[in-house]
Formats: sequence, C-alpha cells, structure tokens
Amino acid sequence: MNTDFLNIISDKDKLKKELIFYSLFLMTFENFVSYWNETLRFFYSHSFATDDETGKFYDFAKVEWKDGKRYVTIDKEQEKQFSNEVLQGVRRNGKNYPKLSMFQWMVRCGLIDNQDYDILEKCYDKRNEYAHSIIDCLERFVTKEEKDLLLSLIAVSKKASKNWFYEVELSIIPKSDLKQYMDEKGNFIPPEVVTGTEVLYSLILSNLKDIFDDDTT
Repeated sequence: MNTDFLNIISDKDKLKKELIFYSLFLMTFENFVSYWNETLRFFYSHSFATDDETGKFYDFAKVEWKDGKRYVTIDKEQEKQFSNEVLQGVRRNGKNYPKLSMFQWMVRCGLIDNQDYDILEKCYDKRNEYAHSIIDCLERFVTKEEKDLLLSLIAVSKKASKNWFYEVELSIIPKSDLKQYMDEKGNFIPPEVVTGTEVLYSLILSNLKDIFDDDTT
C-alpha cells in the first residue's frame, strides 16, 4: 500500500466524495442495463406467467394444462429469439458482449443513436474499471471527464426512455384518450413526459454538486 493511498483513506471528506461518486455511477449504469434488459425481455415475450405450484415467474412462459392442472414452463424458442436478436450482436475475439449487444439493438431501433452508443461503451469500460480496480481509482480524485460521462449517461437514459414511450407505449393507448393532445387540425402533439427514473437522477445530480462544488445541471 503506497503513501498516496494512505493519504486518501485518512482524508474522510475526500474519501466520502470518491465513494459516493463511484456508487452513483455504478448504480446508474446497472440500473440502466437492468431496466432495459427487463423491458426488452417483456417486449419479446408472447406471454408471462407464474407457476402455481413452484411460484416461479417466467417472462417467456409456455402454459400447458394436464389433467386439469396448469403447468408453466419456459418457452425456449422465444427466449432464444430474444437472445439472438438482442444479446448477441457484439463479439470480440470470440467473446460475446450482451450489454453492448443490447445497446446496439437500441441503436438499430432508433431509441438512441451511434453517438449515444459510444457514450454507453465508455460507461461500460468505466463500470468495469470501478468495479474491478476500485483501489487504483481511489488513488486519484474523480476527474471532470468522469463526471461529464455520468451526466451523459443520464442524458442517454432519459432520451431512450422517452423515445420508448413515444414509439411503443403511446401506441397502445386508446386514441380516444389522446384527443386532448390533438390540435385544431387533428394533428397529434405528443405530451411532454417525465420518466420515473428522473426522480432518481435529481438525487444523483444533487450529490454531484456536493462532490464537485460547482453548478452541475
């Protein structure tokens, strides 16, 4: 253990700020990945159900009845389609990268663009650095570039969530419920929406202000 690291762990306020930042970054990135993995699994699923006997939930469910009993098993074909189309688009040196593959699927579907993908790829690399080399990270203070990367991750997440709402979720709302958003010529004016995760983002941004002592917006 070198002198620099000893100095860091002896500085309570600095160490606290460091750990808060890394925690916020990891939480935001993992929340993004988890949310979209779950959302897209449901998007690809024809049905989902809970087995009555075991209580196990299947998001790719195959429901069968035998002797008056209901049995739920996994629909392997549905799950395979999801895996092939969403989780296996990026391979490097013979290795598959499910997270990056999912991000590329989001590009192909117009939820984000190539510039957003580049940001997510950088976040993916930073996530691995923070998760596996935290001691090395603590030997230096968080840089402005790292703070800006977290802000970019938040912006991409907001963009993807809103695009999903407008392109997918809004399409299943009965048209009669959308009349209030029509102009006098009958043109649809999409409502401004606030995604649920934006409440979480306000907490993150508040903490960033404390860490960097600036006017983070």
